[in-house]
Amino acid sequence: MLLSGFAARAAAPAMDWPADLPATKRPWLEKCLKATEEHPQVPYKLGAATPQEGMDCSGAVTYLLGLAGVTPPRSSAAMYTWLAQTPTFVTVPADAKDISHAIYQKLRPGDLIFWAKQDGTVSHVHLFLGKEKSDGRWVMIGSSEGRSYRGVKRSGFGIVDFRVPRAGSATRIIGFGPAPVK
Repeated sequence: MLLSGFAARAAAPAMDWPADLPATKRPWLEKCLKATEEHPQVPYKLGAATPQEGMDCSGAVTYLLGLAGVTPPRSSAAMYTWLAQTPTFVTVPADAKDISHAIYQKLRPGDLIFWAKQDGTVSHVHLFLGKEKSDGRWVMIGSSEGRSYRGVKRSGFGIVDFRVPRAGSATRIIGFGPAPVK
């Protein structure tokens, strides 16, 4: 069963953010969590970027960054180019095929995560939230079709489990870095 939007979960999860999370990031991330509560049924819609019309992946990230007064490029590929040139961007090696790979230990709440197709074309972006307090599982926020939260497939804007694509998948994670929130 594919749930449209995220109405099945009324409240955003409590997060276990690290003590060294920059003070400027916490209020923004809390706004991002609140946005999932305020807009629980925003459908996935290609080319859209508002809770009223729907959101695609880069539209959701554009909306979330807008909560901090940041205006990013609009597509996931342009966001990747924008962020990949910063000194804090982390390129994920092709052999990082599961969450236990050391590179993923560098992920921080507020990082934008980028996926690409096998030909290298950037195809997706989400915002990493970190670990949930209840069970320590990693989650992210954005908009997509067919991702899941605790085994339930979802479509639209909301919180989903962070997963590394399986070996042989059509996509892979190619990098991540901190959103430029001051």
